[in-house]
Amino acid sequence: MSATARAPRMARCVARAALARHAGVRGFASTVADDTPGGIFKSSVANKSGLAHALDAVMREGHHDMRAFGRGTLAALGSRAAFAKFTAAHFHFYSELERRLDDAARGPTPTPSGFLWRKFSQDLRRAPALESDLKNLLDTTPGDHPPTPATAAYMRAIVAAAEREQSSCAGGVTNQESVPALTAHFYTRYLADLFGGSMLGWPTKRALGLKKVPQFYTHELFADADNGVVRGGNDKKVTRRAYVEAVYAAINESGAGLTSNAKDEVVREARLAFGKNAAVFAEGKGASSFAAAWGGTRVMGGYAVERIWGAKEQRDLFGRLVKRRDPVTGEF
Repeated sequence: MSATARAPRMARCVARAALARHAGVRGFASTVADDTPGGIFKSSVANKSGLAHALDAVMREGHHDMRAFGRGTLAALGSRAAFAKFTAAHFHFYSELERRLDDAARGPTPTPSGFLWRKFSQDLRRAPALESDLKNLLDTTPGDHPPTPATAAYMRAIVAAAEREQSSCAGGVTNQESVPALTAHFYTRYLADLFGGSMLGWPTKRALGLKKVPQFYTHELFADADNGVVRGGNDKKVTRRAYVEAVYAAINESGAGLTSNAKDEVVREARLAFGKNAAVFAEGKGASSFAAAWGGTRVMGGYAVERIWGAKEQRDLFGRLVKRRDPVTGEF
């Protein structure tokens, strides 16, 4: 089978990794029951009702195009130049989203999405990490990579959602017809991160020969991940399952009391957000099976080099610790 013929299969595998339906995040060796992403999703109580359940249905309906996300991610790993464009695109749309969420959270009367962002912004904010990766790992800046047409379209959708939410909360008054449209974009991006987007950190490091895992894929939230816990506010430790459950519960709070029409509008916004995301990933070489195959080859090549020539520790394909080298004998 040729490399290009294998590309769709590899793309699906990477997409599954990005969604992390069957494994943990980088360095995550959980000892906590049901703390894998699949276990979290199934055991959650908050995502079985309310707005969280309605938004999860968008995923179940297949609006998250796994092939587009997987192919685009692999294509970005074909070279540092391609990954710089990929990272810059993420910087631009995360910056727009976080700027609008900050606006929604500001003042004495935040919008529903603003209340949601107040609770999690310290942990989940991504734009600074992306800017750091561009500067420190890729020797470039966001300004060197203006938004592409697909990225600009996604940013416009975020702006439009923010304006609709603000107008539906005119005068600081929130009611059953107030539509938390930005919550759909929050869900689309940050739940994917929490459900395992960090798994892509080590494959990226290996494919591109980076000096460290990109900061974008390294949540401070998972600083103690080897023990199956994450750090909550005031350095309290909670399981990742509990943190995701808190996010789902807050999403339900954001949508509490919505009319069916208002809830349907948030769901439509989530479908739009997934489509805009997929367009960013598919733009340019992101739609190329050949580019995806080359990116996949680089991931496996970097992994093989690390295993053959050795390191102070051995990690699996997604970076989870397997063995450490004995400093005396040199054996694992």
